[in-house]
Amino acid sequence: MREAETTAGTRPVEGDIEGLPGWYFVLVGLLVASNDLSVQFRDRYGWVAFLPLVLLAVHLTLWFTLLSRRRRYLRAVWRSKQALALVVVLVALRLLLQVGLAKLTDEAAPLHSYRHLVIGLVMLVVTTAGAWFDQWLVLRVLNRETNR
Repeated sequence: MREAETTAGTRPVEGDIEGLPGWYFVLVGLLVASNDLSVQFRDRYGWVAFLPLVLLAVHLTLWFTLLSRRRRYLRAVWRSKQALALVVVLVALRLLLQVGLAKLTDEAAPLHSYRHLVIGLVMLVVTTAGAWFDQWLVLRVLNRETNR
């Protein structure tokens, strides 16, 4: 797919709007999961405590360099109703995981030591898949309208 040509306005003139690459959504998922992963492993590996800051720096660097051409489309995707629903679902999922794993790990002692790892991995997968699906849905509608 090629990037759409634009006029003085913000609406594409022709061609499909190109979405963000798949690795970007993995990076977003890692950013969301990084706090739990750092909490899980910082006792054993001290450098892991800096993982959220490093991922945030990488994310911001990509935002202002490689992704600068697509920033307008990225903002449109993240401001959609589906993105807001995704954020609400992620917060609710996080709270449910914390409460559910707390109750479960009180009964099964070995699971207590892996609580943050489980939460981090679940958040990584759900955030990556949800953000990718949100983009797919928005771009599907936009590209259908531009091809008419």
